[in-house]
Amino acid sequence: MRSGLLLLVFILLSGAAWADMPGEKLFHRKCTMCHIVKGRGGAIGPELTKVAVRMSEAQLQAKIAYPKKSHPGSSMPSFATLEAGEMQSLISYLKTLK
Repeated sequence: MRSGLLLLVFILLSGAAWADMPGEKLFHRKCTMCHIVKGRGGAIGPELTKVAVRMSEAQLQAKIAYPKKSHPGSSMPSFATLEAGEMQSLISYLKTLK
């Protein structure tokens, strides 16, 4: 019984980790050329290692979709054209950065 429960917990935790992978992959594909996370990435944009401490989910989405709205001089392009699932995956990943 106990080993079955441990197996179930392991499977659920593995699934949760896998669920974040699409957002992390998307981040690496679209964002790391400019942003640093955990010491890796570009130096054009701000460090994002603890971005979830500083910004809410709504703020993250607004910043990703329309970065020039809050910082008109920003060189970050708009990612408003991301599909809803991609945007949510990216935000889910960023929320892990605490």
